[in-house]
Amino acid sequence: MVKRARILVLGAGVSGLSSAHELLARGHAVTLWSRDEPMATTSAVAAAVWYPFEAGPPARVAGWAVRSYARFALMARAETPGVRLETLIDLQAPARERPAWVRALEGHRPLAPASLAGFAQGFEARVPVIEMPLYLPWLAARVQHLGGVLEQRTLEDVEETHGFDALVNCTGLGARELFGDGECFPIRGQVVRVERGGVERALYFQDADGSFGYVVPRSRDCVLGGTAERGVESLAVNDEATRSILARCRALEPRLEREILGVAVGLRPGRSAIRLEREMLDGRPLVHDYGHGGCGVTLSWPCAEDVCALVEEALE
Repeated sequence: MVKRARILVLGAGVSGLSSAHELLARGHAVTLWSRDEPMATTSAVAAAVWYPFEAGPPARVAGWAVRSYARFALMARAETPGVRLETLIDLQAPARERPAWVRALEGHRPLAPASLAGFAQGFEARVPVIEMPLYLPWLAARVQHLGGVLEQRTLEDVEETHGFDALVNCTGLGARELFGDGECFPIRGQVVRVERGGVERALYFQDADGSFGYVVPRSRDCVLGGTAERGVESLAVNDEATRSILARCRALEPRLEREILGVAVGLRPGRSAIRLEREMLDGRPLVHDYGHGGCGVTLSWPCAEDVCALVEEALE
């Protein structure tokens, strides 16, 4: 058995909170330092339908995706706040080989040509939708209930972390400065919110030029997207992007309400490959967990489980 350790988690977005949860569940003493409160992190902006997107490497992402789907499905059935199973329609042009995880989804079936709305390929399945304004506060409360300590604090230098037995880095784009990771880059995403109205299903579509869009129904609203602008740092709302998102989503989902409830922008932490690995820092294990691109929520639980395993393996 690994002895109880004092562990510092850097970052209080979905990756940091999930990692803290798993470490606390194993009996460790966990403190989180974060510049922002959970609902002020990039995670809070996420549309957060379960869907592997803008992350690699493919084989590793596929393995995490399968584990994640199973866990979120269980959470939905247990009525975890903010987690529900919704029907998803996925439309693609041109047709392409589907990853293996697609066929394993609950209720998966290919769409008939008459249902493709001009796209070359499509399927229907049941997938988890994670409503972040409900889920993220629940997760933060769970961490605190298990004994985790959340501190709003900006780390200037890793020298400040002495006194902890292990570190977990879930700082996302912050890893560029804090750990000198030049591979990490922003992927700007803009979303639009409207009333849910009569929308009955989630929708994802991708065109031949790589452009994409989605409709994610939540308890009271729909999140419409989106953009994936690599290397763009601006958090300013782009009105032209808003108009494009609305036009494309309404063309495929005519039941969308007309009134805009809000527009939000976030910077996804992109990287050539998700960094989930361990190194040693002053004789202590430092486990990195960031660079998830557009699937930080989707992969949060299996990555957190692997973080916990890497920490404990080093502490044995």
